[in-house]
Amino acid sequence: MAKKDLAKTILRTLIYADIFDYPLKREEIGKWLIGSKIINYKLQIINQLQNSKLIKKKNGYYFLKERENIINIRLQRESYAKEKLKLAKKITSILKIIPTIQLIGITGALAMNNTKKDDDIDLFIITSANFLWTTRFFTTMIVEFTGLRRHRGEYIANDKICLNMFVDDEHLEVPKKEQDLFAAHEVLQMKPIFQRKSIYPKFLTANKWVNKYLPNAYNEMILTTKPKDTSGVARWTPPRW
Repeated sequence: MAKKDLAKTILRTLIYADIFDYPLKREEIGKWLIGSKIINYKLQIINQLQNSKLIKKKNGYYFLKERENIINIRLQRESYAKEKLKLAKKITSILKIIPTIQLIGITGALAMNNTKKDDDIDLFIITSANFLWTTRFFTTMIVEFTGLRRHRGEYIANDKICLNMFVDDEHLEVPKKEQDLFAAHEVLQMKPIFQRKSIYPKFLTANKWVNKYLPNAYNEMILTTKPKDTSGVARWTPPRW
């Protein structure tokens, strides 16, 4: 890829992250490059963008000009996310008693540690085939019993559990009409915190279409996710930069 095109790709990636008030570290830019599979790219490309004053860097974070404030926003949201993650794991420890749940994952802002204080907690659940509605019923009842379920139209949702999506293990692919950049991010950002029968690698394979939008991130997840039955514990090996 020509330097000019790569510069545009980097800028486009930072613009997308900026929508969510999320400055990126250098390695994160490489991981989330939109539409470009580039394993090694020269730091000089980023430096050129800085020199052009289109982007800025501070404390290891890159962001669009005049958007330095999102560094503190990210750090603050990371602190909120730590507490919400504890709650998500606590709820998961209860829900995993349902034998037809194959995977419980965190999606949305919490998956990127980018939650606001009053955000809810989005859960993504994979069920056994032919048991989706049964599983959904029991899951909903359990979360309702805890008093943490977010109801439709409920505006005060701090730390409430939103049962965001259910799919069964024979329908893991995101519907074609919904396959776009946002959905690709959702697929690759989803963090499994419980699984059976190594369903997570199967989920990634079923959604290989994301490679069109985020090839570096997809390649990384495929390489670092071990297809091994972990008896209920999702095994994900974080990348080393």
